[in-house]
Amino acid sequence: MKSKKSLLAISALMVAVGLSACTNNGNGGNNAGSNASESGSVSSASPAPSASASKPVEIKVLTEGSVNVGTGVLNDSLLETKKKALIADETVSPRVQASDFSYVKGQSYKSSLYAYFYQNIIKDKMAEKNISVNMEDWGWGETLTQKETAGFLAGNIPDVIVGETQMPGFAMQGLLEPFPDDMAEEIRENIAPAAWKPMEVGGKIYGFAAQPGVSSLFWNKALVKEAGIDPDKAPESWDELLSNINKVTEAGKGKFYGGGVYAGPNAGGYLRYGPLLVINNGGFIDAEGNPAFNSDANIKTVEFLRSLYANHPAGLMVSPEEGPYFDAFKKQQTAYIIDGPWRASESVALGIDYGMAPIPLSEGGQAGNITIGAAFNAVPKNAKNKEAAFEYIRALYSDEIQNLIADGDLRSPVKKSVAETAEYQAAHPAMYLHYQAMSGNVQGLPTFKNNDSKVWQLFGDAITKAVMSNGDIKATLDDAQERADKEIGK
Repeated sequence: MKSKKSLLAISALMVAVGLSACTNNGNGGNNAGSNASESGSVSSASPAPSASASKPVEIKVLTEGSVNVGTGVLNDSLLETKKKALIADETVSPRVQASDFSYVKGQSYKSSLYAYFYQNIIKDKMAEKNISVNMEDWGWGETLTQKETAGFLAGNIPDVIVGETQMPGFAMQGLLEPFPDDMAEEIRENIAPAAWKPMEVGGKIYGFAAQPGVSSLFWNKALVKEAGIDPDKAPESWDELLSNINKVTEAGKGKFYGGGVYAGPNAGGYLRYGPLLVINNGGFIDAEGNPAFNSDANIKTVEFLRSLYANHPAGLMVSPEEGPYFDAFKKQQTAYIIDGPWRASESVALGIDYGMAPIPLSEGGQAGNITIGAAFNAVPKNAKNKEAAFEYIRALYSDEIQNLIADGDLRSPVKKSVAETAEYQAAHPAMYLHYQAMSGNVQGLPTFKNNDSKVWQLFGDAITKAVMSNGDIKATLDDAQERADKEIGK
């Protein structure tokens, strides 16, 4: 990797994207079992032929926020429009010179041009394959999910679609094309699991994220130090973490609190405390993909969540709206937080001296995580140009794109040959920690077979009730389990 000097502003540009892209809906997927159809798939016996050997092909591709330069055919004209818009932006122009737009592969870039250069690389690589790219913007979150669902039903869907928690569910429903075997093998060997593992169904890969997120533990060093705790030492266990959090709350005397993790009854909550369930050998589902809310492991995890509740302003930890929870950390009112990688660059931008480490393990627990802010790209089963669409996805894990992500320093690259170098580790220590967290037991939020949103709400409400009260946690989760089983028709 030809690493360049990191620019703080690139992180600031992308923070808002990361925060807004990670929790807009709770329709997820899982990697347990599959009923996905194999009919009409690209042959898995041999690699997909190169599109460059045929006549020119135009593919339709959905955009995602952090790399969106606009809609239309991805060419010099569209990119020139983006250039002019950036120069005209008064918030950008003081730090961006016209010369910064002279794109040469491998040269350094300004943060505001991240999407510009990202798409320029894609344009160039697709041109080599005689492929042009027509970008379409269908929004994000629930809006995107609804449009994609309607597109599948109408048989009118782009060649490459993108999404977050809804994408594994599409794979399980047989709506996506499995990656060709040679491509899947290349990804398994060379790419961090968080980029593809949540999109693996029945031994096939159905999607890829170029810059996914997973959660880590962050803390405000100044608040931790004020509580008499070594600000440079990461807690190694849940017990040590809870002890530190209690000490900070006591030292804060109502002015600041120990904090912990957001546990609201929504996708934002499930994504943040979900890793704790996984770490403690629990989770949202069983091996058959059915709700598994009241497992012994989950009960112990909820007990831990309850112990964190008092270390926040009243009601904040389970607030229906997630924004106030993260605002509290940004305003230095809470010390510890479990969140995605954007928390690092945002803290720097806000002048917060922060610490970052893997989420501590429970007693007997194992490392695990939930993808967050992961924009998975996939090829629909009824896409018109599947071979060219897969060439587009191949470009997303090219050295050029992955080096660009590496130098951005908001997300870590997913390509092992880029991230697992001494140069990258030295230049981007925080994001290297994030890269390490993307390996191992990384999951996505599951999609329940029937009444998905209702089942999720039953679980979210049960967690809120259990955390806020002194009632019997097992009884609360048992009740949620019974109701969930009825909803899925078990």
